[in-house]
Amino acid sequence: GLPALPVRPASAVVAPRPPALCMGCGHRDCFTALNNVLRDYEGARVFGDIGCYTLGWMPPFRALHTCVEMGASVTMAQGAAYSGTWPAVAVIGDSTFTHSGMTGLLDAVNTDADIVVCISDNLTTGMTGGQDSAGTGRLEAICEGLGVPRAHIRTIVPLPKNYPEMEQVIREEIEYHGVSVVISRRECIQTAKRHAKK
Repeated sequence: GLPALPVRPASAVVAPRPPALCMGCGHRDCFTALNNVLRDYEGARVFGDIGCYTLGWMPPFRALHTCVEMGASVTMAQGAAYSGTWPAVAVIGDSTFTHSGMTGLLDAVNTDADIVVCISDNLTTGMTGGQDSAGTGRLEAICEGLGVPRAHIRTIVPLPKNYPEMEQVIREEIEYHGVSVVISRRECIQTAKRHAKK
């Protein structure tokens, strides 16, 4: 029985700007390094997943070719590799990896897929409030437990000053023919700001 309130058009209350990765976000540096390397690989495809890093599809990065659902990046890269795509790279966050990416990685190991899985580890579940991620501090052990060779589980720190090292690691793992994991690890900039205030 209450009267309806007038509804203002969204354009009157929402700024017309596309979403973007936060300035200072480690995902930005990961995508920059990945793009720099993949310029040398004409047939490269990057399969995205659900998380902040999905914004890597947007300018200025345009780093992702697909994004379907949580955990699908690994299995999509695996399928692409089987069809002859090379290199096939999956980009998945730490939280999404422990939620639904581990089974895809296990299957890729069992079938010796020629893929690189880049786990963009911001040490939190950033999109839903900054909760702890189930794999924080254990991603290397989890990947090794799933059968990825220890020599092909590499960790990088995504910062502009580290681009040469990051690019070298990514390139080495692309050139390795088998399952490899590159963990790009730096705390979420928003979480770091909250921790600094405490």
